[in-house]
Amino acid sequence: MVEVAKGRSGRVMLFLFLFLGWSLYPDRRAETAQAQVDAVAFSKAVQSMAALRVETKSGGVNTGMAFVVGDGDRAVTDARLLNDAARITLHFQDGSEVLSPGVLAVDGERGLALIDAPVKGGEGLSLEPAEIARGAMVHCGATRDGVFGFIKLSVAEVRQGAGKIERYILSGEAPWGNSGAPALDKKGNVTGVVIETPGGRVLIPSAFIAVMVFGSAPGQQAGVAAPSAGSPPVEPDTGLSEEADQAILDFLAVLFNHESVYLWAEVATGGTGFIQGVPQAFYDHQVRLETALRKLGGITSGDPLRDKVMKNLQEAGQNQVAMGNYFIQAVIQGQRTEDWGAEPQHLNKLAKAAYNIKREVLLLGFPDIQELYGLSAVLNGKMPRDVRYGLGLEKRPTPFALGAVTTTGDPFHLLVLSKGSFGESLGLREGDRVLSAGGVKFCADGSLEDFKVIIMKNSGKTISVAVERDGRVADLEMIIPGEVPGKFLYSSTSK
Repeated sequence: MVEVAKGRSGRVMLFLFLFLGWSLYPDRRAETAQAQVDAVAFSKAVQSMAALRVETKSGGVNTGMAFVVGDGDRAVTDARLLNDAARITLHFQDGSEVLSPGVLAVDGERGLALIDAPVKGGEGLSLEPAEIARGAMVHCGATRDGVFGFIKLSVAEVRQGAGKIERYILSGEAPWGNSGAPALDKKGNVTGVVIETPGGRVLIPSAFIAVMVFGSAPGQQAGVAAPSAGSPPVEPDTGLSEEADQAILDFLAVLFNHESVYLWAEVATGGTGFIQGVPQAFYDHQVRLETALRKLGGITSGDPLRDKVMKNLQEAGQNQVAMGNYFIQAVIQGQRTEDWGAEPQHLNKLAKAAYNIKREVLLLGFPDIQELYGLSAVLNGKMPRDVRYGLGLEKRPTPFALGAVTTTGDPFHLLVLSKGSFGESLGLREGDRVLSAGGVKFCADGSLEDFKVIIMKNSGKTISVAVERDGRVADLEMIIPGEVPGKFLYSSTSK
């Protein structure tokens, strides 16, 4: 994967991206690389690439890449990086910085954006419409540690829309965080723009860039105006919509499980248990949540409803991450002092406050989530049932709570069972894994509601329940009351 990059000294260097960073090729390989590509053109192309930094109105920061096109006064990038933008800055290889006045045009279907980039003496990259076959190699821009260069990636799949190529699916090793980078042919012409998605990298052909830059086709220098507020919405691209829905689905499952493990960890570290430290399982779920949050923030659908839902979930996720960090700090502080004193209690209160804010954020975004759930085949068909019930997207089939906390991957394992709960009164214990009830065996893709339905159908009777307890199978003769006490009904307790 030899590519050309211009170093800070201005000389042309050849780089190889390794798993551990950038490294020089031996001279003989460098000569081979120069024979394959136009080194002068690639060196010139580096000067037109920039690291993009977008500060958002909500206080966040999005990073990626952009590249100058046309007469050097405009730049192309990944549209989702500009969501909620308050300040857009381009950082070039020579150390110069350019503040963009704003967005000129957006192709919502393909996730492309054209921004104002008043580069003094700048010269834009040339666009070259090209048909790229499956298996072809493309030279994709990238930056790391202030060094700009190119990485070779291969075309793994070609996706065609109505009469034209819509995108190419790329494969190969490359550093992440370079969405919006150009892809060049051997002569240094732009054949497309690379967009990073949770499902991988896609290459949007240069023909779509040309439409934004020139209005229709290369050579027609018509100006590009930003869409007016009254313009009809563009129907979102099905592929991007499915990617967005899958990212939403994955994030919701991770968020649900993180909350469950947090409630378990809070119980496990309560009293004197904090001296043992933060459970490893909680650290694992904290990392999963942070990873899912980054992936969710790295995609745009071009559909206002989906983008609104993703923005709401990102805000909820940020509060959930903050909650986890406060909780970890509280436990560590308790360990350090060997006392659950003022400081760890303060941190724990901040954790609970962030947790409550997260719930409020989700509640505010519920109407949009509910609307998208009704429209999306991905969400409607694949969402774990417990996530649906937890969000209120579907009504639970039973009117009472056992007082248990579970996860989507192990829905019959009672991570937490509240003291004085209905489940405890039935003879269940925290840590039990319900295997079967009334002759019905449960499987991992089910829901604890399945067990509760059996309980409800056997009111006033005694049923056999098998649970895994302390590594052994225990058979319980569970006596079901004729009526569930009112304090365990959802009408009088929180769902």
